[in-house]
Amino acid sequence: MLHPKVSQRRAKTLSTSLFLIGLAIVSLTETWWPGMMLVVGIPLALRQYLLGHIYDACLSLAVFCGAFFVAGAGSTWEVVLPVLFIIAAIYILIQEFLNPALTTEAEDEESTSCEITEDEED
Repeated sequence: MLHPKVSQRRAKTLSTSLFLIGLAIVSLTETWWPGMMLVVGIPLALRQYLLGHIYDACLSLAVFCGAFFVAGAGSTWEVVLPVLFIIAAIYILIQEFLNPALTTEAEDEESTSCEITEDEED
């Protein structure tokens, strides 16, 4: 069961702010590659963590930080980077189709109010 730490709106606000701060740092230091891996990965992982998606946050950190360190170490990232992204994509797809659809309270309330409205019209 997901246990969000904050609302979706606050998680989005915090992750967007962190993303913009990361962009500012990368542009000041002019380290676009591999700095963008951290600029994208850390806010994404933060948002997932705040929404209660702990495993997704860990995977995001592993993929993006792994790509950052592989590229920064001068390794042959031409092979490692695509493999990291493919593994992450497969994980996300499998998780989406195997896990039951979870709804939020707002979605449940909206569904209930639609049902009540439909009953009143009949």
